[in-house]
Amino acid sequence: MATSPTLRLVRDELYGFARSKVMLVLWVILPAIAIVGYLLFKDNAQLNGGLGEDHQLSANTFMSLILSSLSGTIAALMVAVDIVSERQRKVYELYVIRPIRREAIIWAKFIAVFLCVTIACVVSIALGIAVDTVRGDPFNATIAFDALKALSQLTCVVGLSAAVGVLFGVISRTIVVAVLLILYGGQNLTIVPMIPTYFGVLPDQFWVFQLVSVLMIVALTWLAMVIFRRSQF
Repeated sequence: MATSPTLRLVRDELYGFARSKVMLVLWVILPAIAIVGYLLFKDNAQLNGGLGEDHQLSANTFMSLILSSLSGTIAALMVAVDIVSERQRKVYELYVIRPIRREAIIWAKFIAVFLCVTIACVVSIALGIAVDTVRGDPFNATIAFDALKALSQLTCVVGLSAAVGVLFGVISRTIVVAVLLILYGGQNLTIVPMIPTYFGVLPDQFWVFQLVSVLMIVALTWLAMVIFRRSQF
């Protein structure tokens, strides 16, 4: 059975990103360093928010905090740099003569980066739960719910960051410009879903952040596809 060009693109992009050195760091080295850091500083007062020894920050929570600050930036940079690099190497000129819609290229890169970084988040949170269990914190329904909630929020952060990366990658002509846009502009866009809560426009609930994030992901990715469709290669 023949595979559609879009699915082949997604598979190729997923395979390419998964084999990159950046993903090796995110999947293996970063979780290991985070766990070592947690074990070394788990009794630190600042790490525990000044709550004392009876309210130590769990490894699961610590991993979630680390990932929330790093995974989004990594996702945005990966996809933006990849798009700009391929543009500079004249890769997209080859797609003009192939029966592949330009939108499929954007979707393939977005999906590949999103899945790769999300898998890294799952592995890291699972590792955090394992460390908590070994240290004597029993795994229960409450911990499972909190872990799923944290993972759901992380996936929205990763998705929104990947959408930002796709957009800035499409509009940038050099890697330096793309990186600067992400570091100094993209990070501000990722906090937009929390603004309604800060100003009291919407209630401080989990679903509000998720809904606004999904809407922004769709809007930014669609805008990137429109710009990419009209680009001259």
